[in-house]
Amino acid sequence: MVFDLDDTLVDYDRAILSGLAAFAVDRGVGEQGLSFLLEIDQLPLSVEETWGRIRERFALVEDAAELARSFQSTLPGLCRPFPGVVESLAALRSAGWTTALLTNGLDHEQRAKLGGGLLELFDAVLICDPAGQRKPEPSVFAAIAAAVGATAEGGWMVGDSLALDVAGGAAAGMSTVWVSHGRPLPDDARVRPDHTVHSVDEAFSLLLSTESPRADERREAEAR
Repeated sequence: MVFDLDDTLVDYDRAILSGLAAFAVDRGVGEQGLSFLLEIDQLPLSVEETWGRIRERFALVEDAAELARSFQSTLPGLCRPFPGVVESLAALRSAGWTTALLTNGLDHEQRAKLGGGLLELFDAVLICDPAGQRKPEPSVFAAIAAAVGATAEGGWMVGDSLALDVAGGAAAGMSTVWVSHGRPLPDDARVRPDHTVHSVDEAFSLLLSTESPRADERREAEAR
């Protein structure tokens, strides 16, 4: 059972909102300034364009790249698991599932999001650095499966990205669960998930109702 991290297990979007609120307080821009930050965050802009506009709006000394780096560095510490994630991962493991984490990003940033007992609930963790192979390349799905002594084919991939998690997992021969957060499946989606759920809580309900591949082994062990 392989999970994505950002906006699948941890609420990265809420971390961004918390970070913007902290930025507004730190810079003393008030309620109107925070409203501007929240509005611009929703625009289809590049990181450089976003922080360029913020710099101009508040007449900040730092350049856009420096502002972006500084803000990005605060986000890992603000990430928290969605409610029930830790308990549900523990329940999956008790039910006989092997659990693994597969996420794109910088190692130090992604590991900083795995506090509160989250890290200990995975049999393997693979963080794909931007400079190397990363999701959706099938090789990384094979690598995380090998890390737990399995093959990707026949496994499960759970994530919120159609392009990275669903497409990559499907290409590796995995059953896929798309955590949609209420988004409709695009008509032109190149790959369709095997299962679509609104939240990770629903994903866990689905998985816990599915017998793990190790269930027979567990029953045999209990009978001995």
